[in-house]
Amino acid sequence: MIRILVPVDFSTTSSNALQYAIQLFGMKALEITLLHAFSSNPTIMSMKNIDRVILKDSKQSMERLLKKFQKGFPNVNFKTKILSDHAVSCITSLGNSGEYNYIIMGTKGASGLKEVFLGSVAGGVISKTSAPVLVVPETHLFHDLDEIVLALGDTILSGEKVIQPLRELAQLQKSRIKVLHISESDTDTIEQSLEAIKDLNPSIEYAFGTGDTNQDLHDYIRENDSKLICLIRGHKGFFNRLFKESVTLKQTFESSVPLLILHDLN
Repeated sequence: MIRILVPVDFSTTSSNALQYAIQLFGMKALEITLLHAFSSNPTIMSMKNIDRVILKDSKQSMERLLKKFQKGFPNVNFKTKILSDHAVSCITSLGNSGEYNYIIMGTKGASGLKEVFLGSVAGGVISKTSAPVLVVPETHLFHDLDEIVLALGDTILSGEKVIQPLRELAQLQKSRIKVLHISESDTDTIEQSLEAIKDLNPSIEYAFGTGDTNQDLHDYIRENDSKLICLIRGHKGFFNRLFKESVTLKQTFESSVPLLILHDLN
């Protein structure tokens, strides 16, 4: 059984991510835990009363959401958690527990400077968790993944375990794997990175970067009909360049397609 953690705030953005998660795994045995985390900053005197009101409202909203999706997807095993905690720390703690195969969460697109890149919560989760994270833009609808793009720089993957979630999705969706190698110079290190997925017969597309990694990837997404981009978060390399060039993790880059973030921190 595949177990997924889906943080929800009862917005259309998180509902869209939940629906995407269900459609992505289709008929696979699926257990989804809906997590709502809330925190308040009241005075000590009113803390208990405010938390009580928020908790009651959260339970009612969760019941409505659960009823809607249980009716639409009766074969999915839904669980719920409502916790009084900061969202990032709560999500990452559960994600790092090893109980979930994926964290799937929605994110708002850029709107001026208010909500850009992955958003403060999704960006914080990605930087602190070891679990695979799939972020879904608020207006993105599920499409069959005929192709998944694995964007790599010059970093060599440490082993097959890192890439396993990508392998699972590719096999489930019968997806082709295209490796997008963005580099500022010609290098053959990418060939070594592909050992872990060579049985999937990945194709390779080379792109010489402009020095602005965010813009290079953004341009590729805009010019190609990509349905899912996979990035590897490591101690150094492409992913770190991507975010180092951003002012913060939540700024500069806006993805119009879902991003699967895997972690190679060994």
